[in-house]
Amino acid sequence: MHDEQIAASPLVREHDIGPRGTVVVGVGSNDVRVRGVDGTVVRLVAPAADHPAIEVSTGPGSYGIHLGRAIRGRGFGFRLGSLGLFGLDVGGGTVELEVPQDVRLEISASSGDVSVRDVTGSVAVRTVSGDVSLRGGGGELRMEGASGNLRAVATSPIAATVRTVSGDVEIDAPRTERTNITTVSGDVEIASSFAPAGDHVVNTTSGDVDLAVDGGVTIEVRTVSGDVDCAHPDRRAGNGRRDPMVIGDGAARLAVRTLSGDVEVRAGRVRPERTGAANESAQDALPRPATPPLPPTPARPPTPPISAFHGADGEPTPPDSADTLAILEALAHGEIDVAEAERRLGSGARDG
Repeated sequence: MHDEQIAASPLVREHDIGPRGTVVVGVGSNDVRVRGVDGTVVRLVAPAADHPAIEVSTGPGSYGIHLGRAIRGRGFGFRLGSLGLFGLDVGGGTVELEVPQDVRLEISASSGDVSVRDVTGSVAVRTVSGDVSLRGGGGELRMEGASGNLRAVATSPIAATVRTVSGDVEIDAPRTERTNITTVSGDVEIASSFAPAGDHVVNTTSGDVDLAVDGGVTIEVRTVSGDVDCAHPDRRAGNGRRDPMVIGDGAARLAVRTLSGDVEVRAGRVRPERTGAANESAQDALPRPATPPLPPTPARPPTPPISAFHGADGEPTPPDSADTLAILEALAHGEIDVAEAERRLGSGARDG
């Protein structure tokens, strides 16, 4: 069923999509705010149901919203002497939804900000310049953006795939099952433990990488001119460049590729001064499960190098800076996928 909004037809404000349904939202410059709730019903909270810019489509297991044009904010006018009446718009309209927590959520926006809270299903967001904020919940997270920033504070494990050009990426989660982050000039900050069975890769060109590691991980850094620093109290071996850096038992594997960005490894959380956490209200502060201290680690043989980062002689081989920049920018723009980027970077190292 498809209900297109016209002056005389009310929208479908509530629709039961059943378990693990799909919600798709498409907007331009408007903000989107989504909250996960119990049950299987999607509810359109705002704007008003009779707004002529909104189109809603419903079907078995699905609910979609599309804005044909932007919803304008509040407006007022004033007169200045004999110059006539002037008008001013203040703020923009916001689309607000309540969705089942296990929903499959897809959001497209150009310049509007996107906020998602307490969704445990999958979340995919595509934006040009809008910022993306995810709080609570967890699950599959995908984001593509140009200059928009991403901040995700999860209370359950996540699997993150993020591509930005200049946007910063901040992830705070109890565990990341899979990590695939690419940005050209944006900074990346991750506070989490890394699943041993998952693939974990961070690519930047000039952005800095800050890793607040919880649990065991082996980190290998490939950089041309960036600095690598480790202040983690549980580092067992390595410096990250010539030798893999082993934190705790080193069970997970994390690859960091950067052209000129610095890499810092430490323990703790995402820095409050960067995320604005100090200004959050008490109800927005999400607890993180306490992590027991690491048990003593017995002596272990040297960790073998990650083959994609080394030449035939086992020594780190810096990639050509121009080639690396071109590969990472192509990856950030979606011109090539991660597998192709890894193939090109790996062949460059072997050929170099």
